[in-house]
Amino acid sequence: MKVEINVPKISTDTPNGVLVHWYKENMEEVKKGEEIVEVMIKKITVTIDSPASGKLLIMVKENEEISQGQAIGIIET
Repeated sequence: MKVEINVPKISTDTPNGVLVHWYKENMEEVKKGEEIVEVMIKKITVTIDSPASGKLLIMVKENEEISQGQAIGIIET
């Protein structure tokens, strides 16, 4: 099964931001609830936890622009 990692909705007036840092490498094993990525929207930095346990597939690289609600990675369970 594939579970998407989505950027949370943080601000209503600034829809875009930047993916700051992945704490894990592509194809690395992660556990549910583990901090895996940091994003910044409107100068607010948010850490996103893994929504499931499995193998991380990174879809968006560090320093790339992101949108709120966008899928930035997948966990293959």
